[in-house]
Amino acid sequence: MAQSAGMGKMGKNGLLFHSIYGTRLILGGIITTRELPAFAWPETKEEGCPENCIICQEECPVNAIDANGSVDKLACVKYSMKSPLFSYLMKQKETNPKEAALLNHVTAVDDHSMYTCIKCVSTCPYG
Repeated sequence: MAQSAGMGKMGKNGLLFHSIYGTRLILGGIITTRELPAFAWPETKEEGCPENCIICQEECPVNAIDANGSVDKLACVKYSMKSPLFSYLMKQKETNPKEAALLNHVTAVDDHSMYTCIKCVSTCPYG
């Protein structure tokens, strides 16, 4: 939605990228039933990550970001997120993608999680 609103473009690391702030963005939203004034989409020239920049790919400790900018989200989350619920999944010898997705959604909503790796964000030279 942020990309559609002109706030940036999806970066190679799967996060929203802004030409000034890089991927150092925190987004929020409000749900309301109140009548709001008309909204016009902003004109933007956001172009996303520079074509030749691959720093986030090179710095990812689990190689979760490939050369095309596709992110192996499960590898990233298994490495970087420590959560009481997610520790259950990490103890499993085999990963069930549906169970992983369910636990990811629960921890994202509940968010009693701690992220121990943000190298793709912290090494981004933009922002």
